[in-house]
Amino acid sequence: MTLLGLVHIEPLVDIENIDLKRLSAAISSEIESGALMFPFIFGRSLYDRAAELFPEERDYLSHEDTLRLLDDMPAGVFQSGRYLLGPYGIRERKFERRMPPTTSIPLQHCADTACAIVHRVQLTTSIEAGVNKERPALNKILDQISDEPSEWNAFVSDITEDRSNGYSIEGHNTVVYLLGDSFSDTELKRLVIHAASIHGGELHRAARDLGLQGKPEEYVEPMNRAELLQLLFMLEDRMLTEILDSAVQESVILIPADEIRRPRVNGRVRSGAWGLRPQVSRLGTRAVSGENHLPLLRLSALARELFDGDSADEIEELAWILRGTPGKTARDQLEEFLRVSEPAHVIETLVLARRTNATKVCSDLGVPLNQGNDLLRDAILWKLGFPLPRSSDLRDKYWRLHHGLESLAKTASVDLTSTAEGLRSASSDYFVNLEEFLFDSLTFATWALLADHYADGDPFVFFESKARDFTVEKLNSSVAIKEDTLRLSDEPNLSAIVEGYIRLSKLLETLRTSSDSHFRDAGVHPKFTTKTSLQQFPFRHIHPFLDLLPDSQVKLVEALGKVGSELNDSGIMTARNGLLHAKLRIPTVSEVEEALRKARAALDRLESIGCVRGTFSITSVQVNAWGGATTTLVSKGRSISFSTPSAYEWTKLPSLSRPTYLMQGAVFAPPNEMLRFLEGFDSDYHDYWSDYPHRPEPGNREVSDQSQNLTVPVETGSYASSRVG
Repeated sequence: MTLLGLVHIEPLVDIENIDLKRLSAAISSEIESGALMFPFIFGRSLYDRAAELFPEERDYLSHEDTLRLLDDMPAGVFQSGRYLLGPYGIRERKFERRMPPTTSIPLQHCADTACAIVHRVQLTTSIEAGVNKERPALNKILDQISDEPSEWNAFVSDITEDRSNGYSIEGHNTVVYLLGDSFSDTELKRLVIHAASIHGGELHRAARDLGLQGKPEEYVEPMNRAELLQLLFMLEDRMLTEILDSAVQESVILIPADEIRRPRVNGRVRSGAWGLRPQVSRLGTRAVSGENHLPLLRLSALARELFDGDSADEIEELAWILRGTPGKTARDQLEEFLRVSEPAHVIETLVLARRTNATKVCSDLGVPLNQGNDLLRDAILWKLGFPLPRSSDLRDKYWRLHHGLESLAKTASVDLTSTAEGLRSASSDYFVNLEEFLFDSLTFATWALLADHYADGDPFVFFESKARDFTVEKLNSSVAIKEDTLRLSDEPNLSAIVEGYIRLSKLLETLRTSSDSHFRDAGVHPKFTTKTSLQQFPFRHIHPFLDLLPDSQVKLVEALGKVGSELNDSGIMTARNGLLHAKLRIPTVSEVEEALRKARAALDRLESIGCVRGTFSITSVQVNAWGGATTTLVSKGRSISFSTPSAYEWTKLPSLSRPTYLMQGAVFAPPNEMLRFLEGFDSDYHDYWSDYPHRPEPGNREVSDQSQNLTVPVETGSYASSRVG
């Protein structure tokens, strides 16, 4: 009880003579024996256990339910000051970390399908425990001494507030949550092994301190997630960041080109004055803020520090670099340059122009210097908080090959026999990519229009393998298939793919005539649908196609049918067979050109309705005096603008600030509220978080009452705008 109080009018403990090592050892022994239990808040093990045990929503767990939840679960890993605790007990570190134990933990989604956050649930100890039974007596004695509030807590806060800089933008202290939530157990084991090659001495000392013997490859194999994390957390946050960056750079951890990993259960964690939250991509770790202007502030501050204002030579060098920029002085030129230039141009001009600048910036940000300029630029921008550069879309590669084959056909002789080898070589890649592009677009269109995205654990996120399986099953089962050559599979032929567009068109038309039998159960509609008219819920059917405007439905059915019939009649399959098979007649120039022209027309039609995966990225946001905003997205010269505020911002559709697939033909509300999707990635991260989230039963919420003697914070749902942020 004394340790829970610590101070009153005077400290309740003898600060100078208390034996912290013996006290720590005693508590450590209790942890290792299981007598003292902490919840393991990282990863999904406790989250899944709660979903299994408690079908109803909870604000709190009784002592009995708390023990049921923690029984046979990994021990919690926390750090308060210099004391790190976990399954190996307590270990004192040389560094401090603010990750204190808590009994209010992120544990459960609520039943409201529109709410994205993991709610905290209060765990409880036994009311019969001696420390709880006697606490009222202690409080009574202390109140008899004085009922004035103690001033010691404020005093201690004053003398310790400078131990950490809440305004720091480095964000290393969030890396523990990134490690805890964003990697599979197998990846964490790889990280431990990799740490031996980066900070071997520190890792070996930490392992010995925990009683681990032998090589990392040997002792990590039987370790569970909590044990792996306690071992990693024995290292300072800056070291952990270096290890993780190195592991990504050297492909020890494989992150797909466009994947960005974030904490899931601990996704609400923020750090410092900027509200930093951790992320990792193929370009390494970073901490980003909800403040959209922070990356530009960081870039400007970085640029100003690159040139010594007290050195005449440095200022002269800066003036030379910015010689075309208006300004009376070099500093004036720099500020004007920063104001009007794109971030990538700033990096190329000021950072990569001089080795000393590049070395300093890369060292400060943790970016490997031994890379080409493009990679250096992209990595620096990523670390500062700018968007991850996207890979090219599949459509881009296809159209490059299409244009190339068109050009070759136009320059060929009238009879293609003399240039057959050249055309066959060029057409081989083209037709392979044509099949790939058409099947990808058919997959995207079928999945986008027919899958129940709102009920999916990853709403409105396109995973290629999952969507392909969905498409093959849906279209093959929609009709009786007489010829095996027209049956879709993982690698269908061109005829089956073309037939697939006709089949999809007919399936959508059939659904239109039976829309009343495909309504979503009203019991799983988001709660706001009956409580406010400011936001609307459009996805009342399990097939989003049925929630589109009638005009959009008609146009999609017609366009998809025409794409199939036009490709069938284009001659592209005949040209393909003639160019790829030596025994068949080689088509003439006019036949090839005509086939390519008709194929282009059909594919242009497909793109016009958005049934092609083309990435749109935000290019501008304009805000007027009344709070209205216009957000413009661009893709390969095409631009689409959206207005805010919108009555459809709580629909789980992805934020417009992220790279997005827009389905222009799938409009569900005027003027242009359309279906849009993010790209998902098959990775260890995705596999680890599959079948997430779990939703408890609606309308059966169990809350604490006065008998629980708890102060339970009330949490509300998270309905963030999908327009920006």
